[in-house]
Amino acid sequence: MKLGKQSNIQMGLKVYSPWKITIKDNTVINNSVVIDGRGSIEIGSNVNISPYVQIYTAEHEVNSPFFDYSSDKVIINDYAWVSTRSIVLPGVNIGEGAVITAGAVVTKDVPPYHIVGGVPAKKIGERSKDLQYTLNYRKFMH
Repeated sequence: MKLGKQSNIQMGLKVYSPWKITIKDNTVINNSVVIDGRGSIEIGSNVNISPYVQIYTAEHEVNSPFFDYSSDKVIINDYAWVSTRSIVLPGVNIGEGAVITAGAVVTKDVPPYHIVGGVPAKKIGERSKDLQYTLNYRKFMH
């Protein structure tokens, strides 16, 4: 796994194929997260992945007579916030500054700065484009 500067991974992370995962700077992966790198994952800078999130890049084809396996890359861009117990499915691109609300199931791309929620996730709002923070959970971990 490629891990950027000042990024923080908390306990209980479950990872598949870590060599296909890139996490950039100042990103936080909270506790009990599942990251499936089989189809590859790119996570940008200043991204917050909240507890119990599941990010999948591989699945079986529902209508395949042979239960065929497929995989597709997931991209989570800078300043995105993937909230507690949400699920991101294969092939999804989460735009810069986008917010995935708690419990959402993301089946399609999320445009930059959109707030999405529900099952399947749909737009419910927009986020400010004036994001200037730098995540650094290490300063809180005394």
